[in-house]
Amino acid sequence: MTHMEIKALENAGRTTVWTEGYDGETHYGDVFKALTPALFILATAAALMLAIL
Repeated sequence: MTHMEIKALENAGRTTVWTEGYDGETHYGDVFKALTPALFILATAAALMLAIL
């Protein structure tokens, strides 16, 4: 592989094209769905800690 080919591959990896635009809305439902597993884990850990007391 030549230096020029390596350089072309590095540049190709850096250029990204965004297909989605910012729609100006806050998607609270999507955020809550993404945080649900973490909240469940934290609640379980807190319940176990209280059970140890």
